[in-house]
Amino acid sequence: MAQIKKYQWLLPGLIATFIVLSLILLSLAGIFEYTNIKLIQQIIGDEYIQRIIFFTIYQSLLSALLSIIIALPLALSVRKYLQYKIIKLILSLAWLSFVLPVIIGVFAIIKLHGVSGWFSDISVLFGYSKLNYIYGMNGILLAHIFFNVPFAIRIILFSLNSVPAELWRIAIQNNFNRWNIFTQIEWPAIRYNLFVTAAIIFSLCFTSFVVVLILGGGPKYSIIEVALYYALKIEFNIDRAVSLGIIQIFIASCIVLIILSFTKSFKVEPYTKLKLHNSNIENKKLLVYDFLMLIIAILIFLLPILALVISCLTAFSYVTIFGNPSLLNSIYWTLLLGLSSGIISIVFSVMFLITIRKLIVTYRIRWLANLLELSGNLILILPPVLLGTGIFLSLRNIYNIQEIAPYIIIGINTLTVIPFTLRIIGPEYLRVSYMYDKLFYAYDIRGVIRLLKFELPLLRRSFATAFAVAVTLSMGDLGVISLFGSTEIRTLPLYIYQSLGSYRMDNASVGIFILLMLVMSIIFISEYLLGGRDD
Repeated sequence: MAQIKKYQWLLPGLIATFIVLSLILLSLAGIFEYTNIKLIQQIIGDEYIQRIIFFTIYQSLLSALLSIIIALPLALSVRKYLQYKIIKLILSLAWLSFVLPVIIGVFAIIKLHGVSGWFSDISVLFGYSKLNYIYGMNGILLAHIFFNVPFAIRIILFSLNSVPAELWRIAIQNNFNRWNIFTQIEWPAIRYNLFVTAAIIFSLCFTSFVVVLILGGGPKYSIIEVALYYALKIEFNIDRAVSLGIIQIFIASCIVLIILSFTKSFKVEPYTKLKLHNSNIENKKLLVYDFLMLIIAILIFLLPILALVISCLTAFSYVTIFGNPSLLNSIYWTLLLGLSSGIISIVFSVMFLITIRKLIVTYRIRWLANLLELSGNLILILPPVLLGTGIFLSLRNIYNIQEIAPYIIIGINTLTVIPFTLRIIGPEYLRVSYMYDKLFYAYDIRGVIRLLKFELPLLRRSFATAFAVAVTLSMGDLGVISLFGSTEIRTLPLYIYQSLGSYRMDNASVGIFILLMLVMSIIFISEYLLGGRDD
């Protein structure tokens, strides 16, 4: 009995891993049922598919690289002014663009950069022709930068917050210039997380279905998942869709594993409390550079959101909301599915981290901890649409899919957001464990009491941010709900998509505005009420 108690810390991680792998294996079983090796070989040999595969990888790598290149100087600039409320507000709005539902973000990009957007109107005002650069590679890269740079900034700030106050004091005493500060203090703190962040961004861009579908502008700028969608939904060619999905899984697995092989998992860095010691110790001449970075941040994040809000307000009407039962039903399912997925993903992340913490802090078995972490990140190489397709194929002859659709949607959305909640909670969780693990052990504080009474107050902010990210990403899902949704089960993204498809633009604008308000409310409640304020 004592021996079982000694190793009970293994159970949370093993249970979480078992459930995650069970869902993935259930999907793969349905996929392999329709796997056709000869068809896969034919598809790989198709010149058009080869171009799609090349473009999928190329745009993902370029988007990840540009996101990191833009995020790094922005993060290094804003970290010096985090004591100002305006900077905190800009960071919060920038973070909104990452967790913003993709269909809303794309709509915002078009409202700013489109043929009828603000920039095009300014061009006409000065006597030039309308701008037509939004569709194709330009639009895809703009959207990916809009969505992913805030995530990269957040991770960089997490890392910078781990720099001890003593190092900043040494920098002051030795009159470090900007280059010395970067090479001696900042780069050692952030380098371990950059490749992991790039891998996550690459995976997001690799499966960026909605962005490429809307902004791609034609078959020249298509990706594998768009081809999969057409095979599944337009042609209803399950064999071809499954074959394309297997190709996508294989390519994504290889590239993500290559990137992760050059990283050190779970570098210990705390969640940023938007405070950094001795934040501004540099030459005042760099204020011009920092101001320029602030202008770039506003152009990237704030203007699209502002253009979106103004556009939606013109179509907003209380009568349109309360007189539309379909819209109210969509709001109900959006909140129900989003909150459920968010809460469950937090629980699963904690289960993973309890076991990972023990493996790293107590037993120093990093390879097993990395393996456990990898099981929680497998969804990054398996598109949610393909995962849902596999589950549908496996269960359609056993259950009435419409009856269990909400549970399937919650399960897939939970798997989709676990990598983000793990990455947000994990570093701070391990830092707290390194600091207090021996103290907890000495006083025999363990289990649920340790988590709820002692660790949760210390991890309050990271849990709040993880909850906001998980809920908002789940609320914004379009791919999975389009597979399993119906007239009774329909979320706001699906309502918006269907309204746009039937040219009910006012309904779509109202739906976008409500979804935007829900997302902003979740972020505000999580960051400022659940997460607390800075002391």
